[in-house]
Amino acid sequence: MKILEIDKPVHVIINPRSGQGAQKLVLSQLLNLMREKGITAVTHPTRSAGHATELATVLKDEASVIIPWGGDGTVNEVTRGLLGSDTPMLCVQGGTENLLAKEMKMPRRPEHILETLIAGNTVEFDVGLINGQSFLSIVGIGFDAEVVRRVASARTGHITHFSYFWPIWRTFWEFDFPHVSVCADGENVFDGEGLVFVGNIQRYSSGLKICSRASCSDGMLDLVIFKCSGQGRLMLHSIFTVINRHHIQPDVIYKTVKEVTVRTEQPLTCEVDGDVGPVSPLQVTVAPDKVRLVVPTGLSWFSRLVDRLFPYQLNVKHGNLFT
Repeated sequence: MKILEIDKPVHVIINPRSGQGAQKLVLSQLLNLMREKGITAVTHPTRSAGHATELATVLKDEASVIIPWGGDGTVNEVTRGLLGSDTPMLCVQGGTENLLAKEMKMPRRPEHILETLIAGNTVEFDVGLINGQSFLSIVGIGFDAEVVRRVASARTGHITHFSYFWPIWRTFWEFDFPHVSVCADGENVFDGEGLVFVGNIQRYSSGLKICSRASCSDGMLDLVIFKCSGQGRLMLHSIFTVINRHHIQPDVIYKTVKEVTVRTEQPLTCEVDGDVGPVSPLQVTVAPDKVRLVVPTGLSWFSRLVDRLFPYQLNVKHGNLFT
């Protein structure tokens, strides 16, 4: 673990399509607190897909820290620009789903985010590659990828967890489970109908821990294959995953690997950190370089409890409601 020195500006890369109104107010409060502490903060709204990567690439040499303000897709884009760099990234819960921020137990209240920034403790974090594209959290091939594809095709602006309800419902009844062939570290491990996940962290959407043994610093990836050909089996897999007993089921393959190849009979879209990813065949590996993350340390148990139980506070000084 290294200690960060804030001797250059903190650059905040903002995805305007991510987050609700309260999250935008959190950002406003955080920027005010940073300036009160004498920390120079510069904001950069993104204009299109891939723009966050361009910004991170340009800004990394002139930043003490880069904060991606958005969902996991925004974090992933910033990662591509910072990969192999000494400039760290501070992830926050600024979008609909923030798997990495939740995995790292990042606080939500602006004063606690500022404490994390000032404490400046950083760690090196593994990065995965899928067909050369980076990811930090998880790759999914199958049911969840189709849900993400449907949500993305209908998206016109900010989305919430409710935006996934009908896509999940329709996909559940309409999904035709694909035939996939999976090779891990040179060994053929599966050939049949199923769902495939390759993860760098434990957490998945809604708090599920599909890759329940994953470590973000072991230089490895976790491969999870659910043998599945119908809705009934999918329901059983879901139940066992909720109670974290899926990895011991006879029709689930769980391995820790360095490289995975996935082939399908027909081209199949995957999801990468909650966004639509490349089309099969897919090559998933561990990147040779890592990314540095600012991680929370030193928050008291009481502060963590307040952060979790009371996400809203009335800030009298600025007259706003923050989370």
